Amino acid sequence: MAVKSVEHRQVIVIGAGPAGAACAQRLAEDGVDVLVLERRTIIGNPAQCGECIPNWGEVIGTFKHLEDHDWLETYFDFPDRLRLHRLDNMRVFLPSGKSYDFALDAFSGHRLQFDGYLADKAVHAGAEIRVNTPLKRIQHQRKKNRDLLVTSEGRFSCDYLIDASGSLAHVGRLRHGQDPAVRPDDQVPTIYAQVKGNVPETFDVFLGSVAPSGYAWIIPKGPNFANVGLGVRAGKLKGSLKDHLEQFCKDLDLEILSIGGGWIPMGGPVRCMVDGNTLAVGDAAGLVMPSNGGGISQAIISGCFAAESILDNINKGTPLSSYEDKVRASMGRALKNSLRSKNMGYAFMRGDVITELILRVLGPIGGIKRAMECERPVWIL
Repeated sequence: MAVKSVEHRQVIVIGAGPAGAACAQRLAEDGVDVLVLERRTIIGNPAQCGECIPNWGEVIGTFKHLEDHDWLETYFDFPDRLRLHRLDNMRVFLPSGKSYDFALDAFSGHRLQFDGYLADKAVHAGAEIRVNTPLKRIQHQRKKNRDLLVTSEGRFSCDYLIDASGSLAHVGRLRHGQDPAVRPDDQVPTIYAQVKGNVPETFDVFLGSVAPSGYAWIIPKGPNFANVGLGVRAGKLKGSLKDHLEQFCKDLDLEILSIGGGWIPMGGPVRCMVDGNTLAVGDAAGLVMPSNGGGISQAIISGCFAAESILDNINKGTPLSSYEDKVRASMGRALKNSLRSKNMGYAFMRGDVITELILRVLGPIGGIKRAMECERPVWIL
């Protein structure tokens, strides 16, 4: 590609994770020209989460107005080869070791395989994906009234831009710096390890000093194999997260095979998901449940909604703002409840003794279970 040439595409998606792949597939199926630019060389590697993936029943039990969405229901019908371990039960451990059990409808997987599968579906539908192509800067051309996306592999322009770049919202950052209106707030550092040893059959969550203002997890992925991690509010633990994770695994007699990490936006949805011709989806829009860290469902759903809003804009002239309206109508209540629960935890759960007392007072059903499921706890008036 010549230095000064500009490649124009109808839609460009920044990021080939679940949000970007779902958006690209939905658009390509309707004949839209879609290019996905992925900074990593291998899609889905390294993973940056606990690798718990929800089933459709869990999705429609959490979010509104999805029961009759045939495209999404079909999309969530993942093949058996991706399902490493059924997650039918979650245990939440208090600092004392007491636990409460809750039903779950999910499975564990390898994000490398899962994200690769979603990307392959998008390509099969007609989208193009280019890996090892990081977005470096955005230049605005006043005379042509367009933005140029400058990457390591050339320059691009587009009619519509999808920011599926993850928690740090790369497009929003390049355009607006640290403006909280378009960038997710309360970025929580996480670290995880693939481990082997005597792991539980259940999805286990640990609260208290092991992960202050956050949580630790064990997600089984098969016989004697699991994803173990910590998500802790920045500055709440002395020393490195890696040291604490290694000690956590040592205490559980688990052998670490590999370590990774990332960031989870825990501040709730950004105030502005639509910025001109740009739509932010998934983690880039802050669509993560602050009380449990889950974000794969919201990524896929928002990617689909963004694609449908672009199609409506092309075919009917519907404003792109319809995307944000759909997201908030479907996810707004659950995200708000989840954020409220997280903020209550930040405010009152300080130290193991007070955390234990509060969690016992809340109880498993009216408080902890509803917080994990992003329902409004019954003790909040």
